[in-house]
Amino acid sequence: MGEIAIFSTNKEGVEKAVSWIKGIVAVPQVGDVYEATVKSIMPFGAFVEFLPGKQGLVHISEVSWKRLETLEGIVREGDLMKVKLIGTDPKSGKFKLSRKILIPKPDGQGQPQQEENN
Repeated sequence: MGEIAIFSTNKEGVEKAVSWIKGIVAVPQVGDVYEATVKSIMPFGAFVEFLPGKQGLVHISEVSWKRLETLEGIVREGDLMKVKLIGTDPKSGKFKLSRKILIPKPDGQGQPQQEENN
């Protein structure tokens, strides 16, 4: 544990510095929602920065409820999107993120209802 002292001539500068530092030391938690910036787009998804210095993958299947063949025209580098941390890869520790989990499901695309056993 350490201590950080922040000094500035204006309140806005202090608030910006505090926010930046909190982002650096934050520990990503599964289930948390973040405002992320698209850093690069690949055929299989988009890499986004969701905390300062922390990047993860939004797989193409986690961008929309519709099946997408490509992200072209859907997202671009520099775009902002809300994402939810849905897990980490057990082998690599890389972050898995979802955009679609935060979007209401279109009619008819819900989870199959479980049948009740009588």
